Amino acid sequence: MAPPPEVFRWLLDVQSKWPCPDSIKPGRDAAPRWAMEPDTKHALELLPAHEREKVLRFYHIRDAKLSLGSQLLKHYAVARTCNVPWPETIISKDGNHKPCYMLGGPDHKGMEFNISHHGALVALAGCADRNVQVGVDVVQIDPNKDIPKVQREGWPSWVKTYEAVFSDQEVQDMISWKPLEPSGDEDVLKANLRHFYAHWCLKEAYVKMTGEALMAPWLKDMEFRNVQAPRAVTKLSAAEDSGPWGEICRDVEIWRHGVKVVDVQMELQAFRDAYMVGTAVSSLSAPLLPYQVLDLQQDVYSTAEAG
Repeated sequence: MAPPPEVFRWLLDVQSKWPCPDSIKPGRDAAPRWAMEPDTKHALELLPAHEREKVLRFYHIRDAKLSLGSQLLKHYAVARTCNVPWPETIISKDGNHKPCYMLGGPDHKGMEFNISHHGALVALAGCADRNVQVGVDVVQIDPNKDIPKVQREGWPSWVKTYEAVFSDQEVQDMISWKPLEPSGDEDVLKANLRHFYAHWCLKEAYVKMTGEALMAPWLKDMEFRNVQAPRAVTKLSAAEDSGPWGEICRDVEIWRHGVKVVDVQMELQAFRDAYMVGTAVSSLSAPLLPYQVLDLQQDVYSTAEAG
């Protein structure tokens, strides 16, 4: 019997990739001017014309970088997983507009994958078995952005801003949740925000696995219970040192329409201090490989240039 298909997971940090001169300011002409920089030009030349155009539509270079990194990772995933020459790694969309690679027409996906980006990170999770659905979401937690608004509105009101995304019970859980080791008011608020984004990341990963995203009509009828925010890398002991990776949480429960979902794997892992990455997989037997932080030159470019 063949072993179950593995779910591979990658991260690409675009923070220092494709530098942009200070003279290029945000605007409609920013991305086209940035595209003329040698590093950026080289990367864009690896994409088909319609994908290059998509990258260059962005007003801010930080968004264009994330788009460029996302496009490159999709092609890298197909080339490496399906053993397809880079020029033949044509990215399509399935019936739910979810990106995929198809063999032999729209009814034959050559592989399943999903992609997410936030902050400076691009995350991709995929599987060579097209019958295994995969969802991934990465979030960057920026308390400096959220805290002023939370302080003006109050924590309950701020959480309720997102009540269209969460079940009534999830909203109440997030409002009433308290850290185990409370300290000052600001530290408590940071912990609350981390717990909120743990909920957000898990829900995004799950609905992306289904292909319906956050417009799914059943969204409020699906809830996560026993949600724990994984500890950031700086909160781990020396004995738990794992490089930039923090804690992994796997004990979350999924409930839809009052029935517990038992056939989906969920995992939430901290990365560095400010990031969390959520993974959802529609198979209990598919092993989840550890995340690999990719090297743009050694991994992506070398594959593309090999043809």
